[in-house]
Amino acid sequence: MPPAVPVVESITQLTDDGEPKGNVGNIVSDGSRIYFNEGDIRHLRIAQVSITGGTTAPVETRLANPFIMNVKPDGSAILVTLPSGVTGGSLWWVPLPAGEPHRIGNFETPNAEFFPDDGIVFTKFTQGTDAKGADSRTDWFLADKDGSNARKLFSLPGYVEAMYAAPDGNRILIELNHSGVRRLLDIAVDGTGLREIRKESPDECCFVWTPDEKYLVYQSGNAQQSDIWLLPMQTGLFRRPGKPIRLTNGPLPFTYPQPSRNGRQIFALGSKQRGELVRYDTKSHQFSPFLSGISAMQPVFSRDGKWVAYLSYPDHTLWRSRIDGSERMQLTFPPMEVRFPFISPDGTRIAFTSNDQIFVIDINGGPPQRIVEHGVAANWSPDGNLLLFTGFGQGSTLLQIVDLRTQKTSVVPSSLGKIGGAWVTQDTLVAANGKQTNFLTFNVKTQTWADLGPKDLGNITSWNVSPDGKYLYFTTGGVEQKALRIRFADHQIEMITSLKDLRRAVDPIDGNSFINVASDGSPVFTRDTGYQEIYALNIRWP
Repeated sequence: MPPAVPVVESITQLTDDGEPKGNVGNIVSDGSRIYFNEGDIRHLRIAQVSITGGTTAPVETRLANPFIMNVKPDGSAILVTLPSGVTGGSLWWVPLPAGEPHRIGNFETPNAEFFPDDGIVFTKFTQGTDAKGADSRTDWFLADKDGSNARKLFSLPGYVEAMYAAPDGNRILIELNHSGVRRLLDIAVDGTGLREIRKESPDECCFVWTPDEKYLVYQSGNAQQSDIWLLPMQTGLFRRPGKPIRLTNGPLPFTYPQPSRNGRQIFALGSKQRGELVRYDTKSHQFSPFLSGISAMQPVFSRDGKWVAYLSYPDHTLWRSRIDGSERMQLTFPPMEVRFPFISPDGTRIAFTSNDQIFVIDINGGPPQRIVEHGVAANWSPDGNLLLFTGFGQGSTLLQIVDLRTQKTSVVPSSLGKIGGAWVTQDTLVAANGKQTNFLTFNVKTQTWADLGPKDLGNITSWNVSPDGKYLYFTTGGVEQKALRIRFADHQIEMITSLKDLRRAVDPIDGNSFINVASDGSPVFTRDTGYQEIYALNIRWP
């Protein structure tokens, strides 16, 4: 007889508030309540619900954009970070059920965990100078619960996508990416006993221990079908993993698994992702379906206004069609996931990002050509000969230009820390600062930067230059989410509309929502018509 395996006996829906919960933060529990993030990656808030389900309630905090890391074992506080860029963000305790948050130490980190003795382990990432990031590294530090007395434990090449402390507090589970190879590692907290558990496939993530440490729970799949799996971990000296066990097989994609404190349940996010393209009519002040309200994101338009390219949502395949929806053609296919499409000025090619690489494809189809091995969000110069993109180096972002005639790449002077560059004219670029609080323009002839409008525009979430090159459209997060635009000629800012009542779809890759601009200057968004709720998988263990 084959050995008994864990099975899901039933599934219980715990939340029903209709708020977006995907792609950001962790689902954590103190044993009686579940804590999670709602909103998009630039407009996060903390919410809670009973482990038996019921009404969702906010966790009030003065912190802007708190990203949940974990909850203290005694349930007295949530560990959060305030993301601020490549280096991560500041680390804070948010007291429960209420209280004034306080910062932990004076460092910034992309990953942090606590241990049973209230110690804090955190990482610092150093971006290498190699174009592929092969010489980047992550350093581990252990500090007291208030962030003091930090001491370095060890270093590993590459960057950490996630890490989790084992329930006994003696080891750290690490998801490490080095030169595009993802590995699942296990190491003692003192830096000894490093071992590779397995290499991860691109569709696996979010490994976490069960309370008895007999299994690792993780997700595997994509936006269309993601399921929860168990990886048996043999006890004893070598702790070799066994054969993976599939726990779910639909009907919803399940992500972000988190075992309950008693081990009887696994909490997970169940999603049905669907969007509707809408445009905002500045005359009627109404949102109306655009391109028949198809489920798509990031529509971009040819200079003559005849063609549109867009990403199907949520699978991120690239399509193009006439502006009336006719002559529709799919240009890319799974497993390639596309981001940031831009149509060339002559309307013949489309540049796009996939897996942090930049490609160009003919608007009538064919194999995509890789142009840049490490970069994102490439867009065309007005003459169609250059691509401006966001690259990575020196521990931060920077802007780079690749000449399509020579294939040579150059760095935009003094662009370190800037992101999301775009062409305004052949001699003018625009970009956001690293903290996404203001915009700057770059004069190609004089090689100088200048502020575009105020230095503090708030929490900028997305932006795009209008097709006529006269305006920069952008959105802000925070309590009052808005759509605005800046006129390049005189730096005047115009409020377009409030977005607080428009439930925008959150991109499953970037954790963000976007603003695009139609040929007539109308801002275009993706309305979220799906749902994301938290479920409890009730497990029968052997």
